[in-house]
Amino acid sequence: MIIEDFGSIDELMEKLQTKQKTGISPNDVERRKKAFGPNFFPPPHIKSLYELVMENFEDKINLMLLAACIVSLIIGYINEGFPEGMIEGTSIAFALLIIVVVNSGNNWISERRLAKLVKLSNQQDVAVYRDSDKTVTIDGEDLVVGDLFHFEQGMKIPADAIMVDGQDVTCVEGELTGEPDAWEKVRITKDNYKDGYTGTLLAKSTVQSGFGTALVMAVGP
Repeated sequence: MIIEDFGSIDELMEKLQTKQKTGISPNDVERRKKAFGPNFFPPPHIKSLYELVMENFEDKINLMLLAACIVSLIIGYINEGFPEGMIEGTSIAFALLIIVVVNSGNNWISERRLAKLVKLSNQQDVAVYRDSDKTVTIDGEDLVVGDLFHFEQGMKIPADAIMVDGQDVTCVEGELTGEPDAWEKVRITKDNYKDGYTGTLLAKSTVQSGFGTALVMAVGP
């Protein structure tokens, strides 16, 4: 597609209004975000407090305690009246309340910790060219389609991109495909595009070796 639909990487960059050495203008970032969306992956669902409370009643023991509480309150009220007949049922209800509060509280804290860990794991500093031949560092979530960014060994690719240039670049895509092998990446040209080479850098893949620059083609999901 790079060659047959667009002619070359250079022409693709021209269509995206990305300059070869200086990237895009900072003034153009918001327009691109509105057009293509932010480079943000939705976090996993964090359960609400109501969901965590209701989870307690998936446990058969808690259901038995609830049933025992209701039966005890009814029988106690019939046999001994209020308030004497309510003591046993109230004791069971109080014990059940303690179990629900403790379990729900612990799970709520765990869910919030998970949310923070996911947010931290998604944070990544990326060196981009923004109307300058020198890079500036931004958060990976601020990347937009058309951005030109620098990558190097050990870095996770922050968004789906096409390699513009590079040297000895290989990427491991195991997090996406499960395959541990490293794939060679090259700049796609009219001379090599039919030879089975690939210049696509997939988001979340890891640069095993080499360095270069890449053009952001897709962001977020």
